[in-house]
Amino acid sequence: MSEYVLSDNLYLGVTPGGVYYTVQDNHEEPGRLFLHRLLQESQTPLFNTEIACQLSGMKRQRALEFVHWLQEAGLITGLEHPEQAPHESLERLLPSLLRALSDEGKAVLAESRGLYLGSAGFPHEAAEELAALSANLTAVYARHKALLQGNLRYNQRAWGLVDATGNSELGFWPVYIGNNRFTLIIGGIPQFNQPIFKQLVWALELRYGTTKPESL
Repeated sequence: MSEYVLSDNLYLGVTPGGVYYTVQDNHEEPGRLFLHRLLQESQTPLFNTEIACQLSGMKRQRALEFVHWLQEAGLITGLEHPEQAPHESLERLLPSLLRALSDEGKAVLAESRGLYLGSAGFPHEAAEELAALSANLTAVYARHKALLQGNLRYNQRAWGLVDATGNSELGFWPVYIGNNRFTLIIGGIPQFNQPIFKQLVWALELRYGTTKPESL
């Protein structure tokens, strides 16, 4: 298509799939940078050509084509009403957000040094040890990245303890934001395909994100 007709009065939102794509890897790609920037806004912006150009860093026609591709890929969507970023502090938000990300209500958010920022459902001592374990797993992945991602072409970076049927009992999921790497440690089956996951990432982006354009 050489021309695109913009829908009036639609706000630019990120889908749960788009959120997962954004944070599961730190490899810089145009789509990932676009979504990082979008998630660093305190409110979903009203879509127009200027917004498309600023978020993508592209000229008008290419920017509109790129936004169309993101929508076709299911990474962004048009919203009739704007969405607001979480207003509470991250510390207050974490327990309820983390609890909703596990079908067992058990989750921990750890930072790269092996310290946990918040937890739900796990005792304090267990949360501390799981956070330390996540840092060790990160180091293991870094040492074997050439094999896993290079030779074997495994793009996923998550680690898990699985039962005999292959279902996850405990998973370690990387979350890359700005120059930071976090780990979501989830007991049971993760519940990523829901707005709660977006709320968590949005709150982290507002605190730690570093790719926001100078003006939007």
